[in-house]
Amino acid sequence: MKRPIFFLSSTIYDFRDLRSALKFTLEDRGCQVLASEFNDFGGDLDQHSYESCIANIERADFFVLLIGGRVGGWYDKTNRVSITQQEYRAAYERHQKGLLKIVTFVRSEIWQLREDRRALEKHLQQLKVDESERREILDYPSKFTTDAEFISKFLAEVGRNAETKQAVQNGTPMPTGNWIHTFSSFRDIQDALSPLAFSGLSAEEAAYSKALQHELLAMLSQLVAKHEGKPSDYRRSLKKHMTEYPIHRDTKFDDYFEMEMEEWQKFSFIMFQLLGVQLNSIMIDDALKSSLFLDYDPKRGQYTQSPAFDALYKILSEIRAFNSSNTHENLSLMFEFSPKNLGRKTGQVHLPLQKLLVLRGIAQRWINIVSLAICLVEYLEGRAFKMPELMPLSPVEGMDDEILRETLSIEEVRTALGI
Repeated sequence: MKRPIFFLSSTIYDFRDLRSALKFTLEDRGCQVLASEFNDFGGDLDQHSYESCIANIERADFFVLLIGGRVGGWYDKTNRVSITQQEYRAAYERHQKGLLKIVTFVRSEIWQLREDRRALEKHLQQLKVDESERREILDYPSKFTTDAEFISKFLAEVGRNAETKQAVQNGTPMPTGNWIHTFSSFRDIQDALSPLAFSGLSAEEAAYSKALQHELLAMLSQLVAKHEGKPSDYRRSLKKHMTEYPIHRDTKFDDYFEMEMEEWQKFSFIMFQLLGVQLNSIMIDDALKSSLFLDYDPKRGQYTQSPAFDALYKILSEIRAFNSSNTHENLSLMFEFSPKNLGRKTGQVHLPLQKLLVLRGIAQRWINIVSLAICLVEYLEGRAFKMPELMPLSPVEGMDDEILRETLSIEEVRTALGI
């Protein structure tokens, strides 16, 4: 898997701490970061450091430009082109070819200073101040910058102001890559860059997510059987069967359950797909201990279980129940009451209720595992999580309510034990 490469462009003196924090954060997310003050920057030793910086931009997927109050070193002093500005121009050429994305940040006080200077310039024009005096006033140093004119022109270039104005006048395509984000804290920058770095996942988390998805999809391939050469999801048919032939609580468990032979054959045919199926849950079991299913709660200052964690815990429970009950012995009812053994294909069939209950229970676990696996795969692919509607634990109608009344929830356990 190719790691996204970020190139950090800025004056180093006034952004040293911020650049270090960005490099650490992005690399922790699995990205590669090119920052010239670090030993892993690389470059041709036969080149000047400026030329090496510009050459390294060709390796980058993202060009992160930080604009503050300093000009930095001059790349072309005669024409007042700084090295940071030249890096930007090289990056913009690659952006126009679709080879790189540009993300620009400017300190909020510098952006405000620019707006204030623009307003001041308009005011001085109205006052008809002498040109030399006007320039002296506009170029007067502030505590934020010693070269307001350069910074203002650089921001206009990055914002592609002249090109935008021309495009509006001529009806030509607008320039791209001209978004400028203002920032006052590191969090402002982090929020803008996080979606670009594996959707907020570290390299380890991203790899783990893919492995977990693979296991879930492999599981679905065992449970979504082929019928006449096409994949068939039997959940709807199984639900319909159990709805039309419910087992009520007042039924005696040593009784026999009666249904039409044709309906029994349909149900048996579907259940035959499970012969010999045992589901692997190594990654799912391990995922309960990973950070993939944790959300950070800034108010409480701690990680909490995400809604998807409940689905992960539930599918593991369902898999264990499925594997333990999906045995040849528990499926033997289908052979005992097959048309061949009964010697007929029509009429009523009377099935031993206890064995049928076990078979129905396996069918319900099957339905739930498929539903949960689908929602978890979608969640790992970045879609919003939505818990699916699940089949009850018991195949007997209304029995789940009684089971729930006798089962303590986690919150009830905490309250009872004072945890």
